[in-house]
Amino acid sequence: MEFIKKDISDGVELVGAPVDRFKTNLITVSLALPLEKDKVSANAVMLGLLARRGKRYPDMLYLNRKLASLYGATLGDTVSKIGECQVLSLGATCLNDKFSLDGESIAFECVKLLSSLVFEPKLDENGNFYDEDIEAEKRILIEKINSEENEKRIYVLRKTEEKMFSNEPYSINKYGSVKDVEALSKEDVKNAWTNALSKAKILVTVVGNTDIDNVYNHLLNEFKNIKRDYTPLPKPVFVGRSEKVNNYLERIDVKQGKLVLGFRTDVKPNDNLAKAMRSFTDIFGGGPYSKLFANVREKMSLCYYCSARYTRLKSCILVQCGCLEENMDKAVNEILHQLDVIKNGDYEEEFNSSKMALTDAVGSVCDMPETIESWYIQQICDERYKTPQEVCDDINNVKYDEIKECANLVSLDTVYKLVGQEEE
Repeated sequence: MEFIKKDISDGVELVGAPVDRFKTNLITVSLALPLEKDKVSANAVMLGLLARRGKRYPDMLYLNRKLASLYGATLGDTVSKIGECQVLSLGATCLNDKFSLDGESIAFECVKLLSSLVFEPKLDENGNFYDEDIEAEKRILIEKINSEENEKRIYVLRKTEEKMFSNEPYSINKYGSVKDVEALSKEDVKNAWTNALSKAKILVTVVGNTDIDNVYNHLLNEFKNIKRDYTPLPKPVFVGRSEKVNNYLERIDVKQGKLVLGFRTDVKPNDNLAKAMRSFTDIFGGGPYSKLFANVREKMSLCYYCSARYTRLKSCILVQCGCLEENMDKAVNEILHQLDVIKNGDYEEEFNSSKMALTDAVGSVCDMPETIESWYIQQICDERYKTPQEVCDDINNVKYDEIKECANLVSLDTVYKLVGQEEE
């Protein structure tokens, strides 16, 4: 599936994926900013303000009326962490243009709605967001932060990132902390908005059958009025190897223990071996054919789940397990043993299974508008966008011995154990 890319202005890009087989179109505006501790919470609150009201749609009633007139279009906002950037996305899902009754382009109307929300928020006479609106968004954000803390699988992952990358921007939570959110002033939120319009890398993705040239011309016009001061996004801090292993143990009221192992990979994001590192991670702890699933989970029953995930832009692999406290040390030893097995070149069966599974997974990106949209947003920090087909070719071109090379570039950095309270 090919895409169309057009540059709108400095650091502002439009990527269109022209497909006509879905019932819906999906248009998303994504703003990428460096992860900065004193700004992430303001950015997240600002996104919520843009997503739920605007100058023309002062409250949810007006906004919902507008969405209903667009054949029941829906809006969604998400905050994500990609590389060492915070990415704020505001998207609209709407009916495919061919279903419109009077021939109007529903998707183009959604583009106009999104740009109206982003460029013309609801501000008071002094040009600030309203206090009560800010307070409402702060409450929503605090609930999100708390619900992540209650979801122990996410919680322990965040804690591991915090410790493992303690002196790097990647340690920062994408939402910030409850304390940061509570301390926000209206100046902070206003600055977050003006800063994002001026400095963020902005990507507009359009998945569906609407006319990309129309969208391009509309955005070109909108951005004429914006004073841009774009600085390219920062390169992630690269630490290839860890000097020593750091161990952490946290006791809280939890029934099932959680174990995370953080590994550094001595491969920069754009090194040739980064393509093979994806395959290595899958063989190590990806599908049901992987070393960790087959041995640590199935054969030795040390974990309820055990999987590995490679973050290319951060040159790290995180292995997550659900595990009883008494099995944790055995699980760590077995995970490291399986790494050694791969270093010794024993992974023929997994190698072939992994190629098939990974190419299937990447190929299935084209099955839904949401996965196509996410595919391109995930590449917002990269120099160029790759199609799913290009990545499938990369996977198929990985050589057997490159997996062993990758295994030898992986070193354990952090072990984080989250366990229940000790019995009295």
